Amino acid sequence: MSVLETDIVDYVYLEDDTMTPVLVVSDPLTWKPPEDELHLEALRDKLNSQIAFVETGQIRGVWPGFAGGIVRVEVVARCALNRMAEEFYNVASRTMHEANMDLQFRLCDS
Repeated sequence: MSVLETDIVDYVYLEDDTMTPVLVVSDPLTWKPPEDELHLEALRDKLNSQIAFVETGQIRGVWPGFAGGIVRVEVVARCALNRMAEEFYNVASRTMHEANMDLQFRLCDS
């Protein structure tokens, strides 16, 4: 599963320390032109589906006891962000914050 499969939650876990649900997005794509525009579109669609997963209550199918609260989306990527991607993440982070979600980016160790 990856960022290209927008209708699937790639991986979900419950953080032990804070009991925060974490939705993981696997992002193996590059930020080099000309693929960067398609990458951006796929990532936008994937993050929108993560928001919908929480807002529509589908998350309760994974954790029936989920009664609200912050949900973290962690994008685990193969490639470092370029300037366009950084700008996108800043906007997406603010949007997700409004939906009571936290967006984090993590570069996978090679």
